[in-house]
Amino acid sequence: MNVFDFDNTIYDGESGVDLFRFYLKRYPDLLKFTPKVAAALIRYKQHKITVDEAIALYAPIIEDFLRRLEDPERDMREFWDLHQHKIKPFYENLRREDDLIISASPETELAEICGRIGVKCFLGSVIDDDTRQITHFNFRQNKVAYFRQKYPDAEIDTLFTDSFNDRWLMEIAKHVVLVDGDKYRRIK
Repeated sequence: MNVFDFDNTIYDGESGVDLFRFYLKRYPDLLKFTPKVAAALIRYKQHKITVDEAIALYAPIIEDFLRRLEDPERDMREFWDLHQHKIKPFYENLRREDDLIISASPETELAEICGRIGVKCFLGSVIDDDTRQITHFNFRQNKVAYFRQKYPDAEIDTLFTDSFNDRWLMEIAKHVVLVDGDKYRRIK
């Protein structure tokens, strides 16, 4: 099984940032959260707060917004109509039937694009459909735990990623390919 990270790996950019911009056009009041989100990202990048602290501080804001959405599935269709072109062309040349995309992006976001590009298996952050609460944040070491839970007997032949944030997945993969733009090179 080949495993692919999503953002900056097969998707050109950060889909979460693009999704925020997409919703900002529909909900201009989201602009008021930009300073808080930017501050959190800076504090996180500077290692001043952990992922868990960032989630504790900012998940309620995201969850409150998610509860406002009338038709998230329609939104995802419209979002991917506008952004599907950002799937990097190299992926189609590497794609196999048993590929798995594993990402911090929500599974509700991944479901639409994976269906469009023919990927049957994906793991992402989980948002409860009824409460719109984030019940699983699929990031860093959480990716390995979720992978093991869903695919207990599977082995990762090759992991494609853009970031050493996936070092836990790197440790269990037979091979690792680092992606930078449209270029990639095997590092393990």
